[in-house]
Amino acid sequence: MKRVLFIVYNVDFIDNFGICILSAVAKKCGWEVYFEVFNKHTIDSILKNIKPSLVCYSAMSTDADMYIKINKFLKSKHEFISIMGGPHPTFFPDVINEEGIDFICRGEGELAFEEFLNKYAKGEGCDDIENFSSKRKINPLRNYISDIDTIPMPDRALIFENTDLKYYPLKTFMTSRGCPFSCSYCYNDAVKSEYKGKGKIVRVHSPERIIAEINEVRSKYLLKIIKFEDDLFGVNKTWLEKFTKLYKKEVGLPFNCLQRLDTINKDSLMLLKEANCVSITAPIDAGSQRIREEILERGMRLTNNEILNKIYMAKSMGLNVFSSCIIGAPTSTFEDELLGIKLHVESKVDFAMASILTPFPKTSIWRFCHDNGLLEENAENKCGSILQRSVLKGFTEKEKDIQWNLATLYPAIIKISFLRRFLLFIAQHTRPKAMYSLINVLVKGYLMSRYIYPFKGSWSIRLKMLIKAIHIEGNRMLGRPDRAIDI
Repeated sequence: MKRVLFIVYNVDFIDNFGICILSAVAKKCGWEVYFEVFNKHTIDSILKNIKPSLVCYSAMSTDADMYIKINKFLKSKHEFISIMGGPHPTFFPDVINEEGIDFICRGEGELAFEEFLNKYAKGEGCDDIENFSSKRKINPLRNYISDIDTIPMPDRALIFENTDLKYYPLKTFMTSRGCPFSCSYCYNDAVKSEYKGKGKIVRVHSPERIIAEINEVRSKYLLKIIKFEDDLFGVNKTWLEKFTKLYKKEVGLPFNCLQRLDTINKDSLMLLKEANCVSITAPIDAGSQRIREEILERGMRLTNNEILNKIYMAKSMGLNVFSSCIIGAPTSTFEDELLGIKLHVESKVDFAMASILTPFPKTSIWRFCHDNGLLEENAENKCGSILQRSVLKGFTEKEKDIQWNLATLYPAIIKISFLRRFLLFIAQHTRPKAMYSLINVLVKGYLMSRYIYPFKGSWSIRLKMLIKAIHIEGNRMLGRPDRAIDI
């Protein structure tokens, strides 16, 4: 039977675009497609009922170990071919050597998956497919897909009909692929290296394609506000002008998008506002210009005063601002973290959050930490979340406690002025507590729903979203193992 099953170990608030697109590819090739959120109590009966030929996982480095464990668990009881795609096998192809992993897909998977499905269905060999690799052969990457409008529309029903995401008024879309920048903490530098000479990194959907995708989702599911997940939204003025005209006429829903403070100007902000953008996400990354430029390599050559003026400009035009910074960068001090707090307070952003620097392997910041002897033993196995405590040796345990407290209490520190001194005091003088995670989720939930993703909806939906956020983000902050580990 031509059946493929996609398995994820959890679902937060964003559906997996990659899986949705691959589902559309598989259906185009005549395959039946299924989707399941892993549950050790029900997964056996599901596989016995579906009898999939292929079981697929999309893995990031933070969850690859979980998928390897899930796959071993399933392989011990069922027969199928396993495929792992996503960022982890792209940058760490040695994962193919893990027991039970039959194939990996590196880089963009649409064309490679289509070729694999067709060859597999015909009983042909699949060891020579570009982007795919097996234990027998590691194949090179194919060129980037130059015209991403040729990619099938994402099969959003696959996830919406099998999760609670269909009931949420916020849904996500992507108008482009790729990022032109090379921040030290991001894999983008490694992407550029892997795909050197294989086409343009940044590619953009036509406005018509995006409008059609939005309206298709809107015709079937609850949709009141949109989050554009692009690394950088609408940076091309000609594209943004056309998008604004079409979006205003044919969609008109409020939306949020990511912007860099060094690329926005009055004209681009006016176009966003005209299209009904209600908020922009604009990270500062650090209050210290030295940390921003020398350590995080943001490429954002703005002084703190220039950052303030950019944020003031956005807010003066009626756009709410969500900003963020990174705590615990190598060589940073407590005084550096206070600079970030000061900058966010002075800017009057509507919501600000902080994460703790996580030096993922193969990033430039990992190399910096490695070369300077800053990594804890087995640090590569501890990089589970940007919300967990630092894995750097350059900080004392006390300093790591303070970093975690600051990151967790950050939204409240920035927004609740009458509690600011008190919160800074307990951040410096108390051990991390579960209560701080709860404060984070409550304050974040309130500010995000009021300023960043405002929508009119029932309180029952809001309550469900809050409970889900407490469960997901609380566990991440506290470093608690996910349920999928307990197999």
